[in-house]
Amino acid sequence: MIFRGVLFDLDGVLLKSMEQHLEAWQHAFRRFMATVKKEEFYLLEGRGVKSVVETLVKKYQIDPNLKQEIMDEKIAYYNKIFKPVFYDGLYELLDKLKNKTIPMAVVTGGQRPRVTEIVQNYFGGYFSATITSDDVSLTKPYPEPYLKGAAALHLQPGECVVIENAPMGIKSGKAAGMHVIAITTTLNRKYLTEADHVVNSFAEVDTYLHADPRPPAVQGD
Repeated sequence: MIFRGVLFDLDGVLLKSMEQHLEAWQHAFRRFMATVKKEEFYLLEGRGVKSVVETLVKKYQIDPNLKQEIMDEKIAYYNKIFKPVFYDGLYELLDKLKNKTIPMAVVTGGQRPRVTEIVQNYFGGYFSATITSDDVSLTKPYPEPYLKGAAALHLQPGECVVIENAPMGIKSGKAAGMHVIAITTTLNRKYLTEADHVVNSFAEVDTYLHADPRPPAVQGD
């Protein structure tokens, strides 16, 4: 396919971290006798920590005045258990895009301090820009995050491809007018149907991105 830039979500795409985020949310809500379920949380991914805690507090009928306390407890626990894990084929894809001088950006609902540290420590030299929840007025599923990502790369939205793993991010990328590839790292493909293309691995992302967009030549007699 034809593209000039690639925008990557962070958690569940660049980093195998959604399982750790889930554990941290479950820890933060345990004292309220509330169990945050896997798919319930994964379907909220991309909205940013403030939006997630607001949604969960409302669902479990917890005093909204405790939102900041719960959020702080979640973040502290996540930082305690965090261990960097990456998906097979990810770095091979990043290296190929870098060698082809395709500009890349991270577009995430995470907060800037954590995201900046992760990008610097594990993805140095790959990304030209990072857009976090601290950089936008409206997080995913709104288009603002991905529109800012394209602008940061000095590209038009239609020139960018988005790599996502969750419905909120897919909606954001599509609303921004971009081609979205969804990868089944955290959710079954039945949740990812709004994407333009769904894959199961980064090897498949690579194959799809670098497929020859020209029609096959007609063979003569």
